[in-house]
This record gives sequence, C-alpha cells and structure tokens, in this order.
Amino acid sequence: MRLAPRVLGLLVAALLLGALPVPPRPPSSPNLRDLLPYPPGKREALVVRHLANKASLHLLFGEKAARAYDRLLRLELANQQSGKRSAFATAEEALEAAHRFLLAIGQAVRKAPVNLEGLPIAPRHVLPHAREIRAAAHALGLPPAVLAAIVDNEQHGGDKALGLSRGVREVADGVALTLGEAPFSRTLGLAQMSWEDALKQEARLRRFGAWDPLRPFPHTEAEARRALLEPYLNLLFTASRLRGYFNALLSLPPEDTRPLEDPWLYYLGPAWHNYPLRAQNLETWDDSFNGFFKGLLYQAVLEGRWTLQGRRLLPLKPLGPGSLESPSPPVPHLFP
Repeated sequence: MRLAPRVLGLLVAALLLGALPVPPRPPSSPNLRDLLPYPPGKREALVVRHLANKASLHLLFGEKAARAYDRLLRLELANQQSGKRSAFATAEEALEAAHRFLLAIGQAVRKAPVNLEGLPIAPRHVLPHAREIRAAAHALGLPPAVLAAIVDNEQHGGDKALGLSRGVREVADGVALTLGEAPFSRTLGLAQMSWEDALKQEARLRRFGAWDPLRPFPHTEAEARRALLEPYLNLLFTASRLRGYFNALLSLPPEDTRPLEDPWLYYLGPAWHNYPLRAQNLETWDDSFNGFFKGLLYQAVLEGRWTLQGRRLLPLKPLGPGSLESPSPPVPHLFP
C-alpha cells in the first residue's frame, strides 16, 4: 500500500528530528586586511610578511600546519582589535615573534644548529624527559610535541622569579612542610598538574589501557601529590586531562581513543592546559601563542638527538660502522 504524500512527509520529518545534530560550521575567518588598521603601504607589507611565514610553514610541515598558523595569527589580530586579551600589542610584534620561531623551526627540520637566542623557550627542561613525554603522549593518542610545549611553557614560566612562579611555590611548600602544614601549591611537577585533576583521571586512563593494572590508583591528596612528583606519571595525568579537553572540543565521544594529529592541537593544548577560561573565551596570551610554535619546534626536535650548548641546540650525528666522522670532545648531552 502506497503512503499518502502527507504521511510520508511526516515520517521524513520525524526521522530528521531524531537524527544526530550536525555540528555548526566554524565562522568564516575575518579578512586579513580588515584586521590590519594601518595605512595601505604598511598594511600590504604586513600581509606579505604573514604570507611569507605561512608559505614557510607549508614547506616545512604541509598545508594543515600552514592553515593552523593562519588561524592563530588572525585570532591574535582580532583580539588586538577587539580589546580581548592578546599576546602582543601590535601586529608587527606578533608577526616578528612568529618569524623568529619559524627561523628556529626551519633549522631544526634541516637538522642544523638551532639558534634559540631571544626565544621564550627552555629545552633544558624538556629534552631530559623526552622518553617520558613520548610514552605518555602515545598512551593517550596525542602528538608528543603537545606535551613538550606544555612542559616548556610551565617550566619556562617557573624559571622567572615573578609572582607565584615554580621556584616561589617550591620554597613556600618547603616552609609549610617544615612547619607541619599542608603544602601551599595545588599544581606540581613537570607540567604543573593539579592534584585535584589527577584524581579525576582514573576512568579515562583505564579506558585507554594507559594505567598499570598492578599499580594502585591514587585516591587521596597525599597519594596524588606523590604520584605527580614522578615525571612520567605527571605527564600521564596531564595527557589524560588534555585528552578529555580535546574529545570535548572536537565533539568526539568521551570513550573515543583514536590518535589525534592535527597541528591546531599545538595551540589548543597549551591554551587549555594553562588557562581554560581564557581558552574558552578565544583569548590569546603568551603561553597559548608561543605554545603553538613550541609544538612545531619540538615536533622536529623530538625526532632526533640534540645537545644544548648555551642558547643553541646542536644535532648529534650517529657514529658507528661506516661513519667517517670522529667523535667530538665530550659535552653534556641531552637525548630525546
């Protein structure tokens, strides 16, 4: 029996209403020139510089990385115009910072000595823990360089003796423990992970098969603090919390365990780890802006072996049968 057109229409409408919602399309990017309130000559010079940066990233890492950079730069410029929190006061400063990072990234990709002079980056905190960074990131299906950028941000910030930096917190905690009181800080370790958040990660870590079943999971503040002082566990809890953010941001089910690889994660990771409320408000600031470029730099660095001398990263070439090179004089080595 054929259904009447009206009945058929009602059935189709019911099916459509019961279907899963389609995620809204992201808003179109604002016109770049509209984000540059300068005289025509200066504006066009800045556009050329931005396109040169974008082309460089396209050559180094491909189209997705170039698009991610373009998206970040437009977000930074939009924030400068709207009065939201931004990493820089002017477009020139933002483009110059991006250019300096890209010079170092290009050197790292070519396995040439990397000049870090003037860059807000602290690889001395990252490279000694490269193995743990890779293991923790892979356990949660994340690019290792996302975790590396977070560690760099947190430890570079801790190197500054300003406000409640890592150093000040550690001194305050030491005094509190001496007096028999609770430690002052709520975040600990390489990635400055909070003990409260660490206690919330059990279900996800077990879902990913990332937690050693023979090891009891921490359930108290004291147990969480002890765990977070172990570099690998600190990174594992951080990666788990980050994966929860990413699944939500990418509209993935909480139980989704597929590997994530988009270069935009190099912005999202440092931003959401450092200051979720700012990230949710689409603000940009030092850690989120610089974190993106740190992620790209560590993507290249973590693939090789390097030694740090002052503000220069030097590649270590493999020595062995068939090598024509003689060993260099002994220097302190950091092996990713």
